[in-house]
Amino acid sequence: MKVSSWSENVFIVSVNGIDGATNTVILPPDPDEVTIQATGDQATLSWKIPETTQDITKFTAIIRHSTKTDGTGEWPNSTLLRRVTATTNSVTVPLEEGEYLVKFENADEQRSVNAKSAVINLPDALPRLNIDVRREDLDTPEFQGQKDGVIYSDEYDALVLDGDDTLDDRPDVDAITDFDFFGTRLLSGTYFFRNVLDLGGKFSVLFKRTLETRGLYPDATIDSRAELLDRWSDFDGAIPDDTSAQMFFRTSDQATVDEQLLLEDDNFFLLEDSNKFEMESDINFGPFVPMESGSFSGRQFQFKCELSSGHIDETPLVDRLGYTMQLERRTESSDVQASGAAAKAITFTNAFYQTPSIGIMASNLATGDYYEVTSATRSGFTVTFYNSSAAAIDRNFSYQAVGFGSETT
Repeated sequence: MKVSSWSENVFIVSVNGIDGATNTVILPPDPDEVTIQATGDQATLSWKIPETTQDITKFTAIIRHSTKTDGTGEWPNSTLLRRVTATTNSVTVPLEEGEYLVKFENADEQRSVNAKSAVINLPDALPRLNIDVRREDLDTPEFQGQKDGVIYSDEYDALVLDGDDTLDDRPDVDAITDFDFFGTRLLSGTYFFRNVLDLGGKFSVLFKRTLETRGLYPDATIDSRAELLDRWSDFDGAIPDDTSAQMFFRTSDQATVDEQLLLEDDNFFLLEDSNKFEMESDINFGPFVPMESGSFSGRQFQFKCELSSGHIDETPLVDRLGYTMQLERRTESSDVQASGAAAKAITFTNAFYQTPSIGIMASNLATGDYYEVTSATRSGFTVTFYNSSAAAIDRNFSYQAVGFGSETT
């Protein structure tokens, strides 16, 4: 049995989960034998429930993820992945490099004292092309995207949940003790990345997310905590473990159109600062989906991060936010074909993201015969065979193109 102590001047109203003989709170046990097994782009996280006098059928297993790969991940500085019935003893999670942490929660929302974990450090995959490496926290100034219910805090150098008041709502500015948080703190908010990414064609891509967070009680004293006492997940106020952040994206297969307002004389309508007036985009995006491991297709990508807290006294701090978008390497080969006594234009079955490396395998060449590859692009190339007199000739050949990405329609 694990206990949690409190001041003699504080009373716990509810008697659920309290040992009447010792007047101590009965907490769920720590998980045992936490292991992880990777399969493809997913992983199976397993655990065991130690013997306990509590009703384990009412236990929930809470799974969080830290980007740390050295075993130093901390529960409040991680992001929520899953909540499942603990008696299942396992759950399928997205395969992400880092540490997976597990705690149990009982029906009274009391949690294990210690998280148990498993670490996975992924080996380097087959060669991939990084087509976009984005970090919103490295912009100057930081986090320039649209903020709904979130703000950038200079004090914590991080993205945090906002309050429900504004400076105009405060009659006495001198009485303000914290300029980062006004009013009651919101339980959720959304940050939209500054730019939409257009790949110029529809491709299947892979993501590596960059998301590092911390949990925070902005004011951890008992008198300053506005949440009801029986909803405190951690009485001592040292573990703000009800915060999280999750990245999402959505896609569109539409091409970007000219969104600037054009007058009949082909001149642009200009604003007073000489910037061109832009119309609202008419691109139709699909629904937002979590950014987890896997392959996703689209031409245009929009990104957001949702911050959340289970209690008004806590907020997540998002320190690092971004992603790496990658394309897998592929090879396209042809059968043997005749070049004809002229330039032979070749079109790839599927266009690459960028011009690939091209190899030619020629046969029946006479002494002095040679070939030239010209006009190589991501969608094809031209090859011409010549004899020793530089006259175009007909020869049999095949080709192999090695590059990244496969454009689809």
